[in-house]
Amino acid sequence: MNTVIRMRVMVDHEDVIFRDLEMPSTANFGELHDLIQEAFAFDNSQMASFYVSNEDWEKGQEFTLVDMGEKNEKDEPILLMQDSLLKDVIFESGQKLLYVFDFFLMWCFYIDVVEIKTLEETVIVPRIAQSFGDAPDQNSKSPEISFEIEDELREDDDDEQDEYAEMFDILGLNDDFSEGRDH
Repeated sequence: MNTVIRMRVMVDHEDVIFRDLEMPSTANFGELHDLIQEAFAFDNSQMASFYVSNEDWEKGQEFTLVDMGEKNEKDEPILLMQDSLLKDVIFESGQKLLYVFDFFLMWCFYIDVVEIKTLEETVIVPRIAQSFGDAPDQNSKSPEISFEIEDELREDDDDEQDEYAEMFDILGLNDDFSEGRDH
């Protein structure tokens, strides 16, 4: 008998798109990452993290794909997916996780633990138990941060120009240079 965790993974998209996945409780988060990538036909080329979450979908403990040597807000090391077993984090149905893939495009997946059950050894897991909706194209999303960065850069440029204009006024350099010049 295998203890299996059944999860509904819903992608943050304008259409309702989800996959019900079943994973052995002894699997690690790296294996869950791989199954989500397969279930949504993404190419697994970007960074990703899981976060333990609550009813309000707030980010808690992070499990990352690659060790970047960073620490969380509590100055604790961020855990690695391949070193973290599902059974050590998921204890009951109703628990929630967030999965963020590609921190530039910010694909966000909401994971609800539907049930924890025992299956016969003959049932092969991990598996995609149910699919609803067509998976979005991985590159169909626009970068969310680019607009914010452009706005910030534009504001910085405006501030710099204002500072230069003020300085030129003080120095009397904003006058029309062509006045009084021989051409």
